[in-house]
Amino acid sequence: MLQVLDGLWKDHLLGMDHLKEGIGLRGYAQKNPLTEYKKEGFDLFGAMMARIKEETTEYLFKIQINQEIEMPDERGSKPSQVVEHRGDSEVSAKPVTVRREEEKVGRNEPCPCGSGKKYKKCHGR
Repeated sequence: MLQVLDGLWKDHLLGMDHLKEGIGLRGYAQKNPLTEYKKEGFDLFGAMMARIKEETTEYLFKIQINQEIEMPDERGSKPSQVVEHRGDSEVSAKPVTVRREEEKVGRNEPCPCGSGKKYKKCHGR
């Protein structure tokens, strides 16, 4: 599907280049080349999107799905190694909170590195 998208995008860019080369002649017909370029570029983009939808659905209809044969899982054969997970464990019930050792630096305060700049201009980026 990416190949379809890539190919149609390249065709669209090529079409836009051709449109860009020939759009200057529209000025002789007393039409604004910029508005004509926008209008025709939008039409080309809409046509590209329609072709993407068509070719993608065509591609999806032609896909053949092969089912893989399931292999027996060797890990599941030994019941002594099975670990049960209970939902009431204390570890997952309480989230760990992280405390700051230093106070949070405001954006307009001097940077703690000592450069003399505001924090947002120094290390706040």
